[in-house]
Amino acid sequence: LPYKDYQRLFEEVMKDYEDIPSKRKRIEKVKNNPYFNALQIKFAYALTCHKTQGGQWESVFIDQGYLTEERVNTEFFRWLYTAFTRATKKLYLINFHERFFGDDE
Repeated sequence: LPYKDYQRLFEEVMKDYEDIPSKRKRIEKVKNNPYFNALQIKFAYALTCHKTQGGQWESVFIDQGYLTEERVNTEFFRWLYTAFTRATKKLYLINFHERFFGDDE
């Protein structure tokens, strides 16, 4: 985000913590706010799955993006396995179709 937009966002999120008397503690809360940080990750450093082979990170975000039925094949699942195993603590699946999560019926 441009600095002005970032500053405006920061100030808006600070309003969520107006009940905390200490400014330092309010700032700390904003910096640890998962929604505030989620917006920032979109513009942060990203790696391709191929480039990450051999490395691991505490948190990994996997964006499925647009994927047609014919592209869901063995190669896709190999790629997905590689992506899944890069995370050591948390794995976030973004834009995944419901079919990947099973059927409750």
